[in-house]
Amino acid sequence: MSEETTAAPAAEQSPKPAPTHEELVAIIRKNQEKDFDRHDRTERLRILIRKSSCGHAGNNPLFGAYNPSLEYTLEELKVLVPLERDRLNYTWVNEKKKTVGVFAANKHGLYAIPHTRGRRKPHMNHKQQAIKSASIRIFRRLLDETSQSLKATCKDEQIEYLGIPDAMIPELGAKAARIAIREVTAQRKAWSKAKRRRQEHSRKVNAGLLGTSTSEINYVSRKGEYGS
Repeated sequence: MSEETTAAPAAEQSPKPAPTHEELVAIIRKNQEKDFDRHDRTERLRILIRKSSCGHAGNNPLFGAYNPSLEYTLEELKVLVPLERDRLNYTWVNEKKKTVGVFAANKHGLYAIPHTRGRRKPHMNHKQQAIKSASIRIFRRLLDETSQSLKATCKDEQIEYLGIPDAMIPELGAKAARIAIREVTAQRKAWSKAKRRRQEHSRKVNAGLLGTSTSEINYVSRKGEYGS
């Protein structure tokens, strides 16, 4: 008994031609235009949200204009939140570089993007650094206190101590952050008040209202006009 094979010959697939330089440039330009529109919409929406909750209807025409349940398009946001750069959208065409309006192309044929000014990740200011340092210090303290409390509880109940549960770590971190903000704010207020008191003491001494015998330290710390 003969077996007939009816397998059809596989069709030879011709390799897909590689895209040309002009096609690649057109694809990248289209993606760049989408990025421009997305960033433009995000910026205008952020301005609309901020202005919608500031001031009142008498001095702010956008007061209460933002509705979270609506999905604003870029054209609607351009009408609600006009920007200074909108007047630069001319309609002239550069035949040599094949660009329209204010978009300029670099030597590769892509839309030129300006360089980022300043640091991409700005440094923290002094207050943020103080809060971060205080948060780490307070978090370590809370971690030790919680660990000692759990160890004592396990010892009383004769249970093996397995460490601090992972679910408690975010709670301790949030608590440490709240305490750190309160501490740093109170400390900065005290420094500001002491600086203001030292300035008042110097001005009163220069004006002749206080004698040189009045100690600056007493004036600042005791909060009295004559250090008492």
